[in-house]
Amino acid sequence: MYNRRDMLKIGAAGCVSLPQLLKAQQETQPKASSVVQIYLPGGMAHQESWDYKMTGSPEYRGPFGGIKTKIDNVFFGELLKDTAKIADNLTVIRSMTHGEAAHERGTHNMLTGYKPSPALTYPSFGSVVSHELGNRNNLPAYVLVPNQFAPENGTGYLSTKYGPFALGSNPEDPGFVVKDLNTPKDISNKQFNRRKALLGAVDDFFKTRESNVDNIKAMDSFYEQAYSMMSSNKAREAFDISKEPDSVRDAYGRNAAGQRLLLTRRLIEAGVRMITVTYGGWDHHSNIKQAFESNMVNFDKAYAYFITDLKQRGLLSYTLVMVTS
Repeated sequence: MYNRRDMLKIGAAGCVSLPQLLKAQQETQPKASSVVQIYLPGGMAHQESWDYKMTGSPEYRGPFGGIKTKIDNVFFGELLKDTAKIADNLTVIRSMTHGEAAHERGTHNMLTGYKPSPALTYPSFGSVVSHELGNRNNLPAYVLVPNQFAPENGTGYLSTKYGPFALGSNPEDPGFVVKDLNTPKDISNKQFNRRKALLGAVDDFFKTRESNVDNIKAMDSFYEQAYSMMSSNKAREAFDISKEPDSVRDAYGRNAAGQRLLLTRRLIEAGVRMITVTYGGWDHHSNIKQAFESNMVNFDKAYAYFITDLKQRGLLSYTLVMVTS
């Protein structure tokens, strides 16, 4: 693989033909076309999950034992029993750290890649993806499952039109529906289109008189995206978790972890570029054993099946899945 400096040197020497150049460019293209960030707020204990300390003293290892994974000499915490079976599909990065001592500042790092700054509000990963790549298939480029839980999920210094689409409800709830994807039952298509035209006329009027046209354009982009989603059966169905067979819903788990990741798979399949999924609370200061178990057992089952499902459907080869906490 050539880096940019190598390409300039070689090209200047006249040693690369056009086919070689095109091949080198193709090799440097990113493989992932969709990203899933599974965010576990509060800070999951690493020694009881991804980085079990085989030689550590019992008081350091905590109340749980370790479990062998599918990778030689790699152990996870014992509650990750299903994830251990698919560990050969994972890369565990144990070197990432930051110097922040507060959850809010740490959350900023994990969702933007930057330390908090008093001079600049940084955009989230998803808003950058939305800005650089745009949406696909009448679906938002950046989706939050289930809701925006922190300001760092937002657009920062980018325009608000690159903001996330939040579900507004929980996929694990009975009768789950995404807000505002369907027109009210008492509004016909003719009435809906007439109202849309009227809104367009009002917007055009204000655009000629308002100084802050950027905000109006951002709102226009929100409306257009909403209209596209509402008018596309395929886009609406991507959010309809009830279309999944009961066997699949059961395999993921009929709980917050399972149904949120199942919906995430549907959205990746439909073409959403980036999804941030939040699950659980991992800020354990007391009753740690029971609190950790109640979160981890459901997560383990759902996450392992999520990775397996992506792989079986051919989605894992172009989907980057990050678990961060």
